[in-house]
Amino acid sequence: MNTLIKKIIPLLLTALALLSGCNITHNVAEGEYLLDKTSIALDKSNTGLKELNFDTDNLYGIIRQKPNKKLLGIMRPRVWVNSFVNKGKQTKFKKWLDKTLGSEPVIYDPYSADRSADKMTQYLDNYGFFNSRVTPEVTKKDKKARVKYNVELARPYTIKNIYYKIQDPVLRDFVINNENNFSIKKHNIYNANLLDDDRYIITKQLRDIGYFYFSPGYIYFEVDSAFNNHELDIYLNIKQVQIISDTNPAEIIKKDHQRFFIDQVSINPNFDPLRTDTSKMLTFRNPDTTNGIDRFLFYYRDKLKIRPKAIRNSIFLEPLKLYSEISEKNTYKQLSSLPLYGYTSMEFRQVEDNPILPDTSKKYLNCAINLTRRPVQSFSVETEGTTSDGQLGAAGNFVYQNLNIFRGGEVLTIKFTGGVEWQQGGQAENNVFLFFNTFETGAEASVDFPKFLLPISQDRMPKLLRPRTTIKTGFNYQNRPDYERYVTNLSFGYNWRGKKFVSHSLIPSDLNSVSIFPDSAFIKKIDELNDPRLKNQYTDHFIMAVKYSYIFNDQQRDRVKNFMFLRWDIETAGNLIGLINNVSNAPENENGEHTIFTIPYAQYVRATVDFRYYFALDDESTFVYRNLFGIGVPFGNSSALPFEKGFYAGGASDMRGWRYRTLGPGSFRDTSGSYFERMGDIILQANLEYRFPVYSFLKGAIFADFGNIWLLNSSTTFPGGKFKFDDFLGEIAINGGLGARLDFNFFIFRIDAAAPLKNPAFPTGERWRINNLKLKDVIWNFGIGYPF
Repeated sequence: MNTLIKKIIPLLLTALALLSGCNITHNVAEGEYLLDKTSIALDKSNTGLKELNFDTDNLYGIIRQKPNKKLLGIMRPRVWVNSFVNKGKQTKFKKWLDKTLGSEPVIYDPYSADRSADKMTQYLDNYGFFNSRVTPEVTKKDKKARVKYNVELARPYTIKNIYYKIQDPVLRDFVINNENNFSIKKHNIYNANLLDDDRYIITKQLRDIGYFYFSPGYIYFEVDSAFNNHELDIYLNIKQVQIISDTNPAEIIKKDHQRFFIDQVSINPNFDPLRTDTSKMLTFRNPDTTNGIDRFLFYYRDKLKIRPKAIRNSIFLEPLKLYSEISEKNTYKQLSSLPLYGYTSMEFRQVEDNPILPDTSKKYLNCAINLTRRPVQSFSVETEGTTSDGQLGAAGNFVYQNLNIFRGGEVLTIKFTGGVEWQQGGQAENNVFLFFNTFETGAEASVDFPKFLLPISQDRMPKLLRPRTTIKTGFNYQNRPDYERYVTNLSFGYNWRGKKFVSHSLIPSDLNSVSIFPDSAFIKKIDELNDPRLKNQYTDHFIMAVKYSYIFNDQQRDRVKNFMFLRWDIETAGNLIGLINNVSNAPENENGEHTIFTIPYAQYVRATVDFRYYFALDDESTFVYRNLFGIGVPFGNSSALPFEKGFYAGGASDMRGWRYRTLGPGSFRDTSGSYFERMGDIILQANLEYRFPVYSFLKGAIFADFGNIWLLNSSTTFPGGKFKFDDFLGEIAINGGLGARLDFNFFIFRIDAAAPLKNPAFPTGERWRINNLKLKDVIWNFGIGYPF
């Protein structure tokens, strides 16, 4: 191990030991105790149950007093800062330091401990463990106190019977027919929280079938626990509507709940809360009619600036059909997804004695929808720091947007981009400007339609899918150390929502034309290696691909919970062109390749699976696991994957112990000093990362990365790069490291320091590098946002 590291590590360990041993009880008054630890001891012996899964995390959350947080389980740095600044004379700096980094020690309070025990007892009562006992046990030593809450669970009460006391026969039948959907079940342990859940479940279900004015307040439960065998009965009650008599104000009349139908839906697509001149508004009558009566009404001033059908397709409430709360919510979601509108409001009013209603025995509602428009056109100039997996640079964008280009809520975006960056490469010294050797510029135009375009009919697709169609084209010029590249693209694709948390993307046509102009030194280097695969990667090619993506993401904003992300991508290219060439016996070029517009076209199939699981340890701490697998297989007209379709390892977003695209393939080790971005046909990767708060916007991370890339076939340029089932586990590279994140919510700047712990480029018995690490082996990665 490097001499410097040998000196640094003992010093760090000594410093931690000294800090952890510092007298943080310095400011604790006589007779008081620093709260050092709280714990819960659970006794299930009296429950009478052989198996009982009981989570104490919720009990721990009830505890009113918790000790100051420790760093790495060793010390309390914020309490130490507070103790330090309170020594000696107070200064402005000390006060600032204490306010910024310090934290007063938590002093044990017996009253808070007793209150916590009482709250735990109430919590256990709500969960059916009546008459349980919670006793705080306090241990005091060296001015520190540890509190252990001894929880003795009593035998829980179970539900014997569920009765329904509902006078309205319609509601009674509905509840009985849907009781399998409720949370409370006979023979289960009593849980008061589930009663509240069922109140809202029943209310939602009733509001979805027309009971507009129904609320949870109409439902209440009675619990009869007059049994000696730890059982109880539950009575579900639904109150009737109570109104004051018109003839006798002292008389209260009870009536059954009413179901409501939708009469008319009126839309104001240019609502302005500051304008009240509604008398000047004109009325546009939508062709959707029922019984000769217009049911959809559009109000506008002067000129209707959006086609009514664009909004009509986003409305789920249907005239002359029952009101539905879920339809109301879906209407909100769909209208809010239209970029043209920034605010949506809906107002319902009961229709009184309307003679044109088809059935006067029914109750009706009118729905008024007000939409507040955003500015249709906008311009923006953006400047930003960039990273291409750790390669720092700067970029600027000029963006123009039109949110209603064809009067149907379509979004036109035109973007002009330019950027500079430093990248590792060959003759970089001949093309350096202000420390940058990579230059990029381009233009992109896209139109996003809030519907499916041909050949898919809008009427055949459910509105809930939230369909979108995107047409995009662009041109990009890149000047890199070893070559210049021109990329032209044109794509047409669909996006839509599936089931809850699921989205889909299908791009049936994605065209890319890539022209590469390597410099003479780079060409010479490739020619000397005489590797057809490597040469193919740096030649002109044309890609005509079909892509599909499946995305599952059950993350919910503003909720601290575990969540999963899964993305599966598959694409294939060149099939249609290859079929046409085979049928027509098209001639080949001098390299034995078929061409289109004189450019060889690529043929391949490529698939990736990206799985991530986020364990929410608390409000700010998260443990993340990620697994990535990908494979690409060239065929037909291609002997290798196109350069931009290959897999790479190394950099700020994957294997952080290696520089950008320098890991692999397999056990290959470069001894020539030649630089090539190492591309593979297979990638296998796993990442572990623990993210935790340090202070305010400063976050920390501890991580480990595992993975590599491989080739499907042997290569003389990259010996040892071929994937073999017998060898690949030994060729998994491993690195570990620490990271810091400056998290400003809208922008995250990331610094990661990682060292290679296992390097498959070394011989089999020498791949573990822990004992040979040097300070220069640490790789610093800079990134924008989290790596995954």
